[in-house]
Amino acid sequence: MRLFYVASIDNKVDGVNKKILAQFKVLSEMIFDSELILFIKGAPSNELRDQLNYLQSAQIEIVDTSSFGRLLARRTKMELLMKKAKVVSGNGFFYFRYPLADRAFLKVIKAIKKGGGMAVTEHQSIESRELLSNRRFVLFLIEFLYAKRVRKEMSGFVCVTREIADHQLARSGNYRKPYLINGNGIYVSSVPLRTPPKFDGRSLDLLCVAQVAKWHGLDRLIRGMAEYKGNVDVRLHIAGDGSEVPNLKRLVADLELENSVVFHGFKTGEELDVLFDKCHIAAGSLAIHRAGSGSPLKSKEYCARGIPFVDSAEDGDFHPEFPFRLKIDSSDCPLDIHQIIRFGESVLSDSDHPFKMREYAKENLDWKSKMKQLVDFLERVMTNYEK
Repeated sequence: MRLFYVASIDNKVDGVNKKILAQFKVLSEMIFDSELILFIKGAPSNELRDQLNYLQSAQIEIVDTSSFGRLLARRTKMELLMKKAKVVSGNGFFYFRYPLADRAFLKVIKAIKKGGGMAVTEHQSIESRELLSNRRFVLFLIEFLYAKRVRKEMSGFVCVTREIADHQLARSGNYRKPYLINGNGIYVSSVPLRTPPKFDGRSLDLLCVAQVAKWHGLDRLIRGMAEYKGNVDVRLHIAGDGSEVPNLKRLVADLELENSVVFHGFKTGEELDVLFDKCHIAAGSLAIHRAGSGSPLKSKEYCARGIPFVDSAEDGDFHPEFPFRLKIDSSDCPLDIHQIIRFGESVLSDSDHPFKMREYAKENLDWKSKMKQLVDFLERVMTNYEK
């Protein structure tokens, strides 16, 4: 089997990029003939280069699209993939982190199939809902026009939740098309185990690490903090940038919570480790319905680092009896801070909670087990593929 993993990434080391590189590292160990194709605006940052060097693989092609406009960059990407498609034999796979549908991507998929190859897309959300939520109406229209035709041509889908899988199958018009439900994972050894702070019942520090978007639902948490009248001093630390940060800063100012919400900006390395050691509870995606659905990657990192967390996702990777996750309803209502405090009192009383969470992550969330499922799926698709 020959594998091309194709993705567009930002020029920094965030959760999404860590996932892509971790996936490829494990895949390249399982499939010898693997190549990673990355589209990026600008030269890789030093931090990103360190991550790429960590892969220890010569089979990485980086395409800088910064000198092109949006449409020309898209054409450049697809022309490269068309060339790759011509050299793929019948046992070759293109594995795409779904780039949205349009005429150019449809042509690439058809070229791959014409050359005897197969194409599988990985879906993190119900894309049309996410585009509407972010008011990206032009991209929504293009996706709407081409989604069905692109999905009809795909050899299979990899989706992080059942809801997303059902959506992709419905859009393809073929409920018998191969699919795999495989939630996001983490390279557990890539993050350190935190040293938790003591919880004295007087103050509770919450942490959100994210490229902050609407579906993270931090507005729900901030509004809940404004409504809270208890005796515990609750503070929220936000580590990350993103489109929603300016809105959250305005909300914090309007609610006069400047002393309770700290915007740290993008953090990585030791600076991020310090924040994890300072905080008691982490906040995941608190309004996942705004993205349609998903298996948030950040919750997997929280588990691997050993910090209990709150989120709203229907994530099958966490068993219902898993005690270190507070599952809340996904809505637009303010959060109940009393509920979060009670959760903290319960889980933080177990001094071994970081070690227990780490072991759970190793057994259930590590990319080695996740990618073994993916390779098995690709082999099944290849075996049953009808040319």
